[in-house]
Amino acid sequence: MRFIIRLIKNLFTIKELKFLNSTKYNEIMKSIFIVFFIFVLLLNSTAQNDNALLNVIPEWKNISLVSGEIPDSLPKILVITNRPFEPANKDNIIFPNGIAQYRKVTYLEVAHNNGNWLVKVLGNFDEAMKILDSSKDILLFVHGHGKTFNEILPRSMLIKNRYNVSLILFDWPAENSNFNKSLARVRRCSDNFYSLLLDLEKYRTNSMSENQSLSVLAHSLGNYFLTHFVVNGCWQYIHTPFIDNIIFNAPAVRSKEHGEVISLITISKNKYVVLNKNDRVLRGANLLTSGKMLGNVVIEPFAGNTKYINFTNIAGYLHTYFVGYNEFEDENQSVFNFYNSVIHGRQPNLSNDDFEKLNENEYMIK
Repeated sequence: MRFIIRLIKNLFTIKELKFLNSTKYNEIMKSIFIVFFIFVLLLNSTAQNDNALLNVIPEWKNISLVSGEIPDSLPKILVITNRPFEPANKDNIIFPNGIAQYRKVTYLEVAHNNGNWLVKVLGNFDEAMKILDSSKDILLFVHGHGKTFNEILPRSMLIKNRYNVSLILFDWPAENSNFNKSLARVRRCSDNFYSLLLDLEKYRTNSMSENQSLSVLAHSLGNYFLTHFVVNGCWQYIHTPFIDNIIFNAPAVRSKEHGEVISLITISKNKYVVLNKNDRVLRGANLLTSGKMLGNVVIEPFAGNTKYINFTNIAGYLHTYFVGYNEFEDENQSVFNFYNSVIHGRQPNLSNDDFEKLNENEYMIK
């Protein structure tokens, strides 16, 4: 890229340029265009290759612990996990699917490098937050049921790259034999999530610039951390709005009485529930819990200060449509525009042609 910039700069600074005939000038311009075109193709090919690699779940042999500095040139995420840290695990499963003793959390700087993953253990929350790019908006991502440590890394990095944010992943032991066991795991891990909210509230006040936003995207069963925050009473002790947007994405929580619960979550200025009545994953959860899932259907009353964004007309039976896995996420610009807006702390323009208003609180995305 520097070479191309230098060529263009020289083209407009060489004094002798005015003495060139038109044929020579056109040859120079053509050469610069060809070089630039090749560079764009190479750049696009590299990006596509990176995304292809990020669609592959890494084996543990591709995940390495490092102690030295990780180059800033590599894309990074911050992972906060309460899985046990077992660097000497005989099967090389460094973060197995369990809860760490005494609910200990581990802070990790994680970078992707051509299909391999570099993991560096950090000392505490303050040290961990220093690895984030302070010029970018911050997104806290909470994953759902069924994910191992190595499964959730590629998805998190894809989200970071797709929306160009500094990403924090709250990782919890979610690969359980059934949905109800994962529900129990969320309840047992809720103290760790609450502590993270307290840390982020302090960080927002003391360390973030006015131009930065902080949003939360909870997917599927990850939303249970947010509703359990109310059910276990923690909402009474932290209620100042320090989060710009909370996105309850395909929430695998009961729709019945959700309005009262979510209305008590006042730590965010704006809240959005993303639903799809044909979501087959949530229909399965409905059978397991004998309760309709909020990500399928809204049972009134609606939650206060919350907008419901209905994807039923465009998402088919899908459960995940914000990472970039599906063609329609790129072909339908309204999908990217919505997620990009709310992830960056903005409010989507619900009055434009991307949405059809169904009622005072619910909008169908086109």
